[in-house]
Amino acid sequence: MERKKIAVFISALYEDMVSETVAGLLKAAEEENVKIILFTSFADNHTSRTYDRYQDYDTGDFVVYLLPDMKEYDGLISFDTYMTGSFIEPIDRLKKAVHCPVVTLGTVKEGTVSIINDQERSFSEVIEHLIEFHGCKDIVHIAGPVERSFCMERINIYKKVMAEHDLPCGEDRFYYGTLRPECGEEIVPQILADYAAKGRKKLPDAIVCVNDYTAIGVIQALENQGFRVPDDVIVTGYDDILRAQFNEPSITTSAQPFFRVGQTGMEELMKILHGEDVKPVTAVPGVLCRRQSCGCERMNVYKKDMIRDDYIQRVSNLESLTLSNTNLVLGGAVGETADEIYQEIEDGCLRETGFKDAVLCLIDGWEQRKLIQHRYTLKKETFNVVCGFWNGKPVKRQRMRTGQLLPDEMMDDDKPYYIFPVHHMQYFLGYFIVNPELKGMEQLHIKSWLVSISTVLVNWFFRNQLKDTVDELEVLYQTDMLTGLYNRRGYYRFFESYYEECRSAGTELAVFLIDMNGMKKINDRYGHAEGDFCLCTIAEAMKKSAIQDEICVRTGGDEFVVLAKHYDQQKEQQFKRSIRDHIDQALRRAGKNYRFSVSMGCCRRIPDPDDTVSIQSEAEQFLRNADQTMYEEKQARSDRRE
Repeated sequence: MERKKIAVFISALYEDMVSETVAGLLKAAEEENVKIILFTSFADNHTSRTYDRYQDYDTGDFVVYLLPDMKEYDGLISFDTYMTGSFIEPIDRLKKAVHCPVVTLGTVKEGTVSIINDQERSFSEVIEHLIEFHGCKDIVHIAGPVERSFCMERINIYKKVMAEHDLPCGEDRFYYGTLRPECGEEIVPQILADYAAKGRKKLPDAIVCVNDYTAIGVIQALENQGFRVPDDVIVTGYDDILRAQFNEPSITTSAQPFFRVGQTGMEELMKILHGEDVKPVTAVPGVLCRRQSCGCERMNVYKKDMIRDDYIQRVSNLESLTLSNTNLVLGGAVGETADEIYQEIEDGCLRETGFKDAVLCLIDGWEQRKLIQHRYTLKKETFNVVCGFWNGKPVKRQRMRTGQLLPDEMMDDDKPYYIFPVHHMQYFLGYFIVNPELKGMEQLHIKSWLVSISTVLVNWFFRNQLKDTVDELEVLYQTDMLTGLYNRRGYYRFFESYYEECRSAGTELAVFLIDMNGMKKINDRYGHAEGDFCLCTIAEAMKKSAIQDEICVRTGGDEFVVLAKHYDQQKEQQFKRSIRDHIDQALRRAGKNYRFSVSMGCCRRIPDPDDTVSIQSEAEQFLRNADQTMYEEKQARSDRRE
């Protein structure tokens, strides 16, 4: 039977809750021999809420969920709980548009099979433990953003449990945070101020936090204010992340069954694919963890060995990732070509980033920084494998066919792969295919590493654009716009190198000065357009005659200069004849009923090896001498005509 292929939508992969859920999902997929491709982002509400100017980052991150053509997949699993708020509605639309079975993890979604934590039971247990075991009656709740469904659910559970015990649960009992530890520094002073205004006591009996991160931040903020947990106030969390276990005091919380939720989600999807009936909603209960922050565990119980081992692993991983990041940025700053930049990124991946396999794929024309907001805009796009490694070896660089996301060899193996978007704020560049190690890595560190890759790519492109622009400006700066020859700046730019080369070789440096005869008469009789034609004809004759690296210059009006090296009298005469011959030929080809001529003078000599005169002075002296000989020729021509 053909192996099933399942797409998984997740976010915040390196958060403890997400990685545990994914571990359960992958365990079930391995048992079912299913190919899993996980599309994941690093967008988060904390970033977008705190830094308004970075909200475009989420737009670029969301493109990862537009990448898969769901007609090629047998099922979709979406872990919505930790999606950033702005992603929920568009992901719901994507779910409704697919024709394969859909399983939603973490929350109930209509039209999908939902696997959830039994949040009502688990969160109720935490609050009831405070009321029934510790005798708490004055309890406040620090909630999360209300647009997040699980935050709203926990608010309602808090209200329900408090009401059942005839305890106050009005709006004055609620404070709102960001789900991150940093919110404690803002909320704790609010609680203290509110209780000071009431005039009864300094703190409530207990603070029930929406999650463990919030609880950790609240405990730290209380300690900064001189209060002790649980002596002065009890603080509880929810989720049972690793930091909650190691915190001092350790956090009383509810261990959500993340692993089991992921495992159950895959099992239920496979039942559907095998034609079996499943329940629309399956709730998996959590486990109450009674620890130090409520007083159930002695404060002299430490887990130093566990903390030390975890700390060492995380610091080691961070050091490797930081080194990789530094080398990537430095290498990207000096890379001249796209291939050199790709090689720097590949070398960065090969350093220990926690990726077992890592392949960078860029969209055709990534330099244009494409803004992609709909799935149909990706249908005709193709991606190129530009660098990375697979199975311990550098990956084959290749162009993939339209619609293909993984190289054939990666699609055919039995590994799960994660696809991370690579983008510059809202502009999509491509994606990374990785097979990562999830233990001992921090969410923000990996996110920073991926941001560095996109920044290196874009900076290289801008640097090259700037170089091209500078080169163009340099050309314009020293180019005569009518004839395309160098202008006077071009003469001075090349004079020194030609002068020094001839001085070292002991050969003659030649400077010609060329002046058109009768320019005013042609302008007056035939118009300035014909005068311009004559100037361009002289310039073209100079270019065609310049076969030995001569530098051709229009210094202004009808006056031209030629700078030549390693010259002698024979070369001088040949050059003059060539210019006049080309002018005559051009006039005959153009069928002009007029003719014109040029006067030419030349200063030719070997630079004195002991001369201490400045180059600028020498350049001007050569021009004066050439002008003198040109004037003599012009005067002789006038005398002959008279």
